[in-house]
Amino acid sequence: MIKKTFVVISIMAVFALLVWPSQEEIEADVSVVKVKQPANVEHKSNLQKSTANLPGKSPQKHKVATDYNSNLAKAAEQVAIQYESALKYPPYSQPLSEFDEDRLKPNQFYPVESPIDDKGNAVTISLSKYRFVYPEKITLKVSAGGLKNVIVELANTDTKEIVTTYKSNAREGEANVIFKAEEDYPRNLQIFVEANVDGKQIPVVAQIQYMPPSATLLGFESAYPQNENMLIPANLKVTKKGLYRLRANLFSGDTPLAHLVSKQRLSKGSQTIDLKAHWSILPQGMADMRLSGFVIERMSPSPGERNSFGNSEVSHFDINDFPYDSLQQLPYQPNEQEKLSLEFLKGLAEG
Repeated sequence: MIKKTFVVISIMAVFALLVWPSQEEIEADVSVVKVKQPANVEHKSNLQKSTANLPGKSPQKHKVATDYNSNLAKAAEQVAIQYESALKYPPYSQPLSEFDEDRLKPNQFYPVESPIDDKGNAVTISLSKYRFVYPEKITLKVSAGGLKNVIVELANTDTKEIVTTYKSNAREGEANVIFKAEEDYPRNLQIFVEANVDGKQIPVVAQIQYMPPSATLLGFESAYPQNENMLIPANLKVTKKGLYRLRANLFSGDTPLAHLVSKQRLSKGSQTIDLKAHWSILPQGMADMRLSGFVIERMSPSPGERNSFGNSEVSHFDINDFPYDSLQQLPYQPNEQEKLSLEFLKGLAEG
């Protein structure tokens, strides 16, 4: 579903960029209008004679329009090819490769650096993740050559109010900081670090999120075949009812196979939601697999309420001796909306 949504958004973005007039075109059109507006009827014929000798705008505008149409058609053709390829698989079970980092590492925190000098030395903040869910502790590492000690503040990103402060000495250029779990931490947290590097104070700022869990993934039941899909029931304890999206990655050893997505409206309490893996993303004869990379998300119910996330009591789930041959090997049939989207893209490609 993510790939398909990206495809549609991409072509619309391309369409907007290609069709929206540039400032130069706007000015050109305005100048033409000014030339064509006579001061009065008496000078109309003279004005027409003078403008007749001016360089024509129409051929240039026609060329620009032709270029736009050509570029749009080429872009649409490429996107249509990608989209048609994606439609070979159902949206709930899309192929996964080692290059799909957004799916393999959906909660990745990218280290933040602050330069110390012009030689490339820097103070670095590293965290295990970007989004934390209670009762997780916030653990971070500050590193730099010559690091002596650090003062770390957690603050509310929106109000700038300081929540808590931690001081730590460094050992061998590293300082490890742990903030205990607090259910009432603000959602948006700013980490402000003042690092003492050989007597020089270097500031570093990073941002993370912290929230109470909306649901907890307790574990999975044994996978079983149903028509053309392998079903893996997931057991959750739901704190806040709503529309949930559960995502997970399927592996064979270290090789990524598929990104699985399931959406379902869940009530409060013990609930079950099924992940499905289409036969087409499973190598023939595959029996042993592993599920990991879980993301439990409660979708935003209204513009005024943001989406929220859950946590998991399990890091992975092993699927052993799955009866692959029991799956019905039926090709995926796109639904009407998907067919219409593909027709739309092909229509743009044809011009």
